[in-house]
Amino acid sequence: MKYKILSICGSGIATSTLVASRLKEGLEDNDITDVVITEANVSEASGMIANNRPDVVVHTTPIGSVELNGVKSFDGIPILMNRGARQLYAEIAEYLKELENNKE
Repeated sequence: MKYKILSICGSGIATSTLVASRLKEGLEDNDITDVVITEANVSEASGMIANNRPDVVVHTTPIGSVELNGVKSFDGIPILMNRGARQLYAEIAEYLKELENNKE
């Protein structure tokens, strides 16, 4: 199953790209290899979620203004700071695997 993840930061440039890269590697270590990660800034995130619903949102900035429409979000600061990232990768991988099992 191909998973879609939206990585959100304040500007949608550097931080979301760094988090996306590290997240892809971290998920691969947890046996999740078929992942498409898109980067966005906060102001465009609601539209991206509505038009191309991701399975998960990972954010490094407050997302109170973002319409998640039921999409589960994870705080990506541990990935950015590289502190506690392994646990977060495992949590996201577990959630994605649950999604796959629920679709079967």
